[in-house]
Amino acid sequence: MSNNLGTELSATQSNTDEIDLSKLISILLDNVWLIIAITILFSAIGVAYALLATPIYKADALLQVESKSSGMSAMVGDMGDMLSSDSSSTTEVEIIKSRMNLGKTVDKFNLTINAVPKSFPIIGKGLDRVLGQTKHIQVNRFDIRGNYPNNSVLLKVIATSNETLTEYSVHDIESNETLFSGRVGELAKNNNLSIYVQSIKANVGDEFILTRISRFKAIQKIQSSLSISEKGKQSGILLLSITGENKTLIEMILNDISQNYFLQNVQRNSAEAEKSLSFLQTHLPDIKTELSASENLLNDFRQKNESIDLSMEAQSALKVMVSLESQLNELTFKESEIAKRFTKDHPTYKALLDKRKVLLESQKELNFEVKQLPKTQRDVLRMKRDVEVNQQIYVQLLNKVQELNILKARTVGNVRILDEAQSYSNAIKPIKTMIVIMATFLGLVISVVLVSIKAILHKGVENPDEVEALGLSVYASIPMSNFQIGMDAKVKRKKGKHKKSIAKLELHETLLAVANPADLSI
Repeated sequence: MSNNLGTELSATQSNTDEIDLSKLISILLDNVWLIIAITILFSAIGVAYALLATPIYKADALLQVESKSSGMSAMVGDMGDMLSSDSSSTTEVEIIKSRMNLGKTVDKFNLTINAVPKSFPIIGKGLDRVLGQTKHIQVNRFDIRGNYPNNSVLLKVIATSNETLTEYSVHDIESNETLFSGRVGELAKNNNLSIYVQSIKANVGDEFILTRISRFKAIQKIQSSLSISEKGKQSGILLLSITGENKTLIEMILNDISQNYFLQNVQRNSAEAEKSLSFLQTHLPDIKTELSASENLLNDFRQKNESIDLSMEAQSALKVMVSLESQLNELTFKESEIAKRFTKDHPTYKALLDKRKVLLESQKELNFEVKQLPKTQRDVLRMKRDVEVNQQIYVQLLNKVQELNILKARTVGNVRILDEAQSYSNAIKPIKTMIVIMATFLGLVISVVLVSIKAILHKGVENPDEVEALGLSVYASIPMSNFQIGMDAKVKRKKGKHKKSIAKLELHETLLAVANPADLSI
């Protein structure tokens, strides 16, 4: 019994689903022309947008960031190791996108000046492009000091014979008041404005809007359109890409960004060598003076005490003392460089301090042994030690100066420009085919939803079964009269044209039974 009941319910549910689906299809078929019209409208909007939207192009360049120590230590030894340091790709990316680097590009191309043709809102720019009515202006200088809306003025072409002999007038963008006039290739100004127009390609009456933006905002604009990514993990290969409306301009901008980054990298490496070189050259005269003084002191002592030779023991102690002093001086120089890169807790710094401690202990023991020598031997030993130590320090400094000069002369940076900027031949957006397809699909979906909502909100009776379901009897059904629909349309047209009331219309114009007694509905 329960199985039969379940089967009947399932069958009823299946029939209901079939009825609902057939009803939905019927509703869609009844409104097929409305659906087609809305879909075509959206398709047309998609086509119009695809044609009128400003195309955005992309340019990219390829850089390689190498290890700074590559080949350097082989040329200048420890000095190259001290001045070399590796940085991550993340660090290099931030340097490229820094205001220091991008600001130079902004200044070079006057990107704080925005000069665009004035056209019809929204679609004007696209229409000009489609119709081939290209307008161009190059403004090399635009200084504004007064109170102007959005730091903008209106420039209007008033006369033209060729691109370089065009005359223009400058107007207040709100009141349209003429501020002054000028000519291409000449500086034009008043008390608050100064403008230098390099070239104009336009017709008489064409207008341009000139806007001055801050340097910071111009840099932010480049940062938002500039993308940098590393190809692979720790490969050191950076892919730079930038987007914009002008293919030629974005190529020049990206090339300049790459070149600025390359030059600052070379300058930074050279500056490190220059700083150390300056430090050594500052101390060389002092060491030279100390060397001369120690040599003079030794010579004077020998002249007063005639020639004094050191014993074998003293000569051996002298060699060890000079060696210890030389190593300590070398450590002092290395410490001055290491301190720039590491703290005293770093293992490299700790190893240097430990080595110095050992050398100082050895020097202390040697000094105790030297005190056992006769006074004259001690004095000569001390003086000869000072002379030889100062000589070694002086020679070491001269060698370091030569190394740094070589390092500075061969500094080429650790950045290579592998590929210069190149624009893609086709715009990356908008993707016209995809826009048209999406617009068409959107129109179809919206039209179906509208028709469905209209059907849901309609409360009329469309089927006799709906009346019988309420417990009422259906005795007859009267079909819709197409003739009556036509009569109603005529009545509306006449009322609108002659302003007649329904009472003044003839019966054959309003009553179906009089106008067409043989109609099926009658």
